[in-house]
Amino acid sequence: GLPAGVKATTEWFPAKERSVAIGWFNIGSSLGALLAPPLVVWAILHSGWQLAFVIVGASGIVWTLLWMLLYKHPRDQKRLSDEERDYILAGQEAHFKQDSREKGAWKRIFKARNFYAIASARILSEPAWQTFNAWIPLYLMTERHMNIKEVAMFAWLPFLAADIGCVLGGYLSPLFHRYFKVSLFTSRKMVLVFGASCMIGPACIGLVESPYTAILLLCIGGFAHQTLSGALYSITSDSFSKDQVATATGMGGMCGYLGAAAFTLVFGILVTQIGYSPLFVVLAAFDIVAAVLVWKVAREVRGEPSVTPMANPTGALA
Repeated sequence: GLPAGVKATTEWFPAKERSVAIGWFNIGSSLGALLAPPLVVWAILHSGWQLAFVIVGASGIVWTLLWMLLYKHPRDQKRLSDEERDYILAGQEAHFKQDSREKGAWKRIFKARNFYAIASARILSEPAWQTFNAWIPLYLMTERHMNIKEVAMFAWLPFLAADIGCVLGGYLSPLFHRYFKVSLFTSRKMVLVFGASCMIGPACIGLVESPYTAILLLCIGGFAHQTLSGALYSITSDSFSKDQVATATGMGGMCGYLGAAAFTLVFGILVTQIGYSPLFVVLAAFDIVAAVLVWKVAREVRGEPSVTPMANPTGALA
């Protein structure tokens, strides 16, 4: 779903508004994680764990059907006015407007230095998100001695903070663009560095005794990761043409999940040997290194929007 979401956002929004749109759609990944703890606990207490899988599977099928029925490209959307359509197209980068459907698209992605910056960052940053998804409930039970009902009450809060990070991170990019007088691409990288820096919060979790302070630090971590994640998606959307952006997003995601899978394989073993606290420090370090890599390696694709929009039509983002 995420590659399709990034491509749809790139098709439907001019460059200066894209990070905001990506922030809003990226809420979906953390919204599911937010709803999961109370739903899973409810299913376990009332109907058994099998119901949780039924709910997840059915939701995916419904989402797919709705997407197939409702999504249309701006050029095919009859309810879109000509003014709005022109506004969207005028604000898109020249390289994104190019339609280069020809053999070798994969080779062009592999030759792009930005892809390696993005893929490396995903490999390093995705373990943090998967750790939050899989290990927060167990951490709260084993390290903070919460019962299952308390876990249901508190385990969703880091994902609420992650939703806030999605949205705020999206708005920070145009804010940095205007305030610091930098390019949109540089403003994306600034948001990435900001998000990675906030991962210092969960790195300090071993220093606190209160379970509620620990939850606060986990919330900072959720906020930080999704701020960083949205910036990475925006950088991807800025770096590739329209026939490459979904593929590049998917390939970057594959790299991220491979990194997360490798980290997960050793996470349980390391927890029993050294505990959770050093691992949260490692996750923070991974995100900071990821931000440094993108800052140093990723380069803006040359080519400004062909027309500078003079007005913001009704219904467009400010």
